[in-house]
Amino acid sequence: MKQHNKTKFSTWILWSPLKFAAISFGIMITTAFLYTLLMGAFYNPTTISQTPLITLLLIGFVGAIAIQIKTLPHGKMDRASFIAIHNTQTITLSILYIISSYLLVRYAQQIIFYLLIMETQLSATLLITLTASLIFSLYLLGLSFANIYAKFRRARELEIPTWKIIFSMPFGFSAMWAPGYLLDSGTTKNPTYAPKSKYLNQANNWIISRPAHTISTFIAITTLSGFFLGFNAVLLTFSLALIFGIWALQRGTKNFAKKMPGKYANYVVILNLILLILFIGFFTLIPPATQNAQLTISDTGIIEEPIK
Repeated sequence: MKQHNKTKFSTWILWSPLKFAAISFGIMITTAFLYTLLMGAFYNPTTISQTPLITLLLIGFVGAIAIQIKTLPHGKMDRASFIAIHNTQTITLSILYIISSYLLVRYAQQIIFYLLIMETQLSATLLITLTASLIFSLYLLGLSFANIYAKFRRARELEIPTWKIIFSMPFGFSAMWAPGYLLDSGTTKNPTYAPKSKYLNQANNWIISRPAHTISTFIAITTLSGFFLGFNAVLLTFSLALIFGIWALQRGTKNFAKKMPGKYANYVVILNLILLILFIGFFTLIPPATQNAQLTISDTGIIEEPIK
């Protein structure tokens, strides 16, 4: 049973994101090939619209996400398992994102130069390079989706209804899963998903041993996630965690845990709706701050003054 749990833990970090990358890549290549082949048989290649192809690719991408969610483990997401999975996923995403971003920025000119050379001389090498880059990017996306689903499973473990979790996205979602990280509820000595590494287990045990350890780790991990989510999202997560923390201190953790599926989740859904309306209104109703500058050029002449 222990070995089975360890295998499931690696699924959240490695195998499920890789499977998503392979499936989505296969769907994209197959869809593009069949679309070009079929449309080319009936229409002039220069007049083929790309809009249907983009639509089909988006549908295939959503299908790959659905397959990933369906094939991810659906066991109990206890607190120890969730903290281990979330921390490992966030650290992995941050490290890979920081390294890849640094390499792209640091060697941007060299990369463009070699891509141009490979395009003209080494087409096979270019194809392999682009394929590897695309699969790597899809792996990062798959890891992000696995992280979101782990948070969803943790919120469901707190008995929050599915529809409330869905309608808390995107702005209120942190308020649904953060209590499952911070509150000492659902902690068990036999976690469903146990890391294979003894060092990860020791670190996880240290995190959940005291509330101060949990809070400090939550702050560090959430801050680290800002490198790929953006620090505005980090600020929002901290704000929602502060609101939940004040509520829990006033009501008591046990009473708060009982209220989470009902009143608390309702307030989060309403808050998300308000923020969503404000966000849409800000970008759609407020006109962009642009000025129409018009330059008028008139004929000029040289006025010669008489020599005195």
